[in-house]
Amino acid sequence: MFRARSAHDAVGARFRADDLERGSPSAVWHRSGSVAEVVAGLLELPPHGTPGGAPGLAHERAPDLWLPHSGTP
Repeated sequence: MFRARSAHDAVGARFRADDLERGSPSAVWHRSGSVAEVVAGLLELPPHGTPGGAPGLAHERAPDLWLPHSGTP
């Protein structure tokens, strides 16, 4: 997921697809900052399902990231 309000206010997150069916999923990775910082972080992530590469367990909810299943922002 990626959202940018301006060039200096962006957030990106990666979720397990199975967790998106829950009301309030936790991210396995997230970053906030400028668009350049968040996009660079997204590009550094290993491909989904890479053994030993991509995180397998969600650990925290991404800050300030509204998801359609989580209700009103």
